[in-house]
Amino acid sequence: MTGTLLTLVFLAVIVGAAVVVATYVSRRRKRTDEAAILQSQLSDAIARESQLQGLHITPTARVSGWRSSQVTIEVAGEVPTPELRERVMRIVSAEAWKLRPDVQTVDHLFIVPPRRVPDSLAPR
Repeated sequence: MTGTLLTLVFLAVIVGAAVVVATYVSRRRKRTDEAAILQSQLSDAIARESQLQGLHITPTARVSGWRSSQVTIEVAGEVPTPELRERVMRIVSAEAWKLRPDVQTVDHLFIVPPRRVPDSLAPR
Protein backbone atom coordinates (compact mmCIF):
# COMPACT_ATOMS: atom_id res chain seq x y z
CA MET A 1 0.00 0.00 0.00
CA THR A 2 2.76 2.46 0.91
CA GLY A 3 4.69 1.64 -2.27
CA THR A 4 1.66 2.35 -4.42
CA LEU A 5 1.02 5.63 -2.63
CA LEU A 6 4.65 6.72 -3.07
CA THR A 7 4.50 5.80 -6.76
CA LEU A 8 1.34 7.87 -7.25
CA VAL A 9 2.86 10.86 -5.44
CA PHE A 10 6.03 10.56 -7.52
CA LEU A 11 4.00 10.43 -10.75
CA ALA A 12 1.94 13.45 -9.65
CA VAL A 13 5.14 15.42 -9.00
CA ILE A 14 6.51 14.47 -12.43
CA VAL A 15 3.27 15.47 -14.18
CA GLY A 16 3.16 18.75 -12.23
CA ALA A 17 6.76 19.54 -13.19
CA ALA A 18 6.01 18.76 -16.84
CA VAL A 19 3.02 21.14 -16.78
CA VAL A 20 5.11 23.92 -15.24
CA VAL A 21 7.90 23.46 -17.80
CA ALA A 22 5.43 23.36 -20.70
CA THR A 23 3.73 26.54 -19.49
CA TYR A 24 7.10 28.30 -19.14
CA VAL A 25 8.20 27.24 -22.64
CA SER A 26 4.87 28.31 -24.14
CA ARG A 27 4.99 31.76 -22.53
CA ARG A 28 8.63 32.20 -23.51
CA ARG A 29 7.86 31.30 -27.13
CA LYS A 30 4.92 33.71 -27.19
CA ARG A 31 7.06 36.57 -25.80
CA THR A 32 9.86 35.76 -28.25
CA ASP A 33 7.41 35.86 -31.15
CA GLU A 34 6.03 39.20 -29.94
CA ALA A 35 9.56 40.57 -29.66
CA ALA A 36 10.39 39.42 -33.21
CA ILE A 37 7.30 41.19 -34.55
CA LEU A 38 8.20 44.35 -32.62
CA GLN A 39 11.78 44.19 -33.94
CA SER A 40 10.48 43.86 -37.50
CA GLN A 41 8.13 46.82 -37.12
CA LEU A 42 10.93 48.97 -35.71
CA SER A 43 13.23 48.00 -38.59
CA ASP A 44 10.49 49.04 -41.00
CA ALA A 45 10.08 52.39 -39.22
CA ILE A 46 13.82 53.05 -39.53
CA ALA A 47 13.80 52.04 -43.21
CA ARG A 48 10.96 54.52 -43.95
CA GLU A 49 13.04 57.49 -42.77
CA SER A 50 14.74 59.15 -45.72
CA GLN A 51 17.53 60.67 -43.57
CA LEU A 52 18.55 57.21 -42.40
CA GLN A 53 18.93 55.69 -45.87
CA GLY A 54 22.31 54.03 -46.28
CA LEU A 55 22.97 53.75 -42.56
CA HIS A 56 23.22 50.32 -40.98
CA ILE A 57 21.03 50.62 -37.90
CA THR A 58 19.73 47.46 -36.30
CA PRO A 59 17.10 47.26 -33.54
CA THR A 60 17.31 43.96 -31.63
CA ALA A 61 14.53 42.87 -29.27
CA ARG A 62 15.45 40.87 -26.18
CA VAL A 63 13.15 39.18 -23.67
CA SER A 64 13.74 37.08 -20.61
CA GLY A 65 11.64 34.10 -19.68
CA TRP A 66 9.85 35.68 -16.78
CA ARG A 67 6.26 36.75 -17.21
CA SER A 68 6.61 40.29 -15.84
CA SER A 69 9.88 41.13 -17.60
CA GLN A 70 10.16 43.98 -20.05
CA VAL A 71 11.11 43.77 -23.66
CA THR A 72 14.41 45.56 -24.28
CA ILE A 73 15.22 47.04 -27.69
CA GLU A 74 18.93 47.50 -28.32
CA VAL A 75 19.59 49.93 -31.17
CA ALA A 76 23.03 49.34 -32.69
CA GLY A 77 24.89 50.79 -35.64
CA GLU A 78 26.83 53.82 -36.79
CA VAL A 79 25.60 57.34 -37.46
CA PRO A 80 27.59 60.35 -38.72
CA THR A 81 26.37 63.00 -36.24
CA PRO A 82 25.06 63.27 -32.67
CA GLU A 83 21.87 64.88 -34.00
CA LEU A 84 21.18 61.86 -36.20
CA ARG A 85 21.83 59.59 -33.23
CA GLU A 86 19.20 61.46 -31.20
CA ARG A 87 16.79 61.33 -34.13
CA VAL A 88 17.19 57.55 -34.47
CA MET A 89 16.57 57.01 -30.77
CA ARG A 90 13.52 59.32 -30.83
CA ILE A 91 12.06 57.43 -33.79
CA VAL A 92 12.67 54.03 -32.22
CA SER A 93 11.40 55.09 -28.78
CA ALA A 94 8.24 56.69 -30.18
CA GLU A 95 7.44 53.75 -32.45
CA ALA A 96 8.16 51.21 -29.71
CA TRP A 97 5.98 53.12 -27.25
CA LYS A 98 3.08 53.17 -29.75
CA LEU A 99 3.34 49.43 -30.22
CA ARG A 100 4.10 48.44 -26.64
CA PRO A 101 4.36 51.06 -23.86
CA ASP A 102 6.48 48.91 -21.51
CA VAL A 103 9.42 48.62 -23.93
CA GLN A 104 12.81 49.85 -22.79
CA THR A 105 15.22 51.16 -25.45
CA VAL A 106 19.00 50.97 -25.12
CA ASP A 107 21.35 53.08 -27.24
CA HIS A 108 24.30 51.22 -28.73
CA LEU A 109 24.85 53.67 -31.59
CA PHE A 110 28.32 54.93 -32.40
CA ILE A 111 29.05 58.30 -33.94
CA VAL A 112 31.44 57.74 -36.83
CA PRO A 113 32.01 60.83 -38.98
CA PRO A 114 32.16 60.10 -42.71
CA ARG A 115 35.66 59.60 -44.03
CA ARG A 116 37.03 62.14 -46.46
CA VAL A 117 38.78 60.84 -49.53
CA PRO A 118 41.99 62.75 -50.33
CA ASP A 119 41.77 64.69 -53.58
CA SER A 120 44.58 62.62 -55.07
CA LEU A 121 42.53 59.42 -54.62
CA ALA A 122 39.15 60.81 -55.66
CA PRO A 123 37.70 59.44 -58.91
CA ARG A 124 37.77 61.87 -61.83
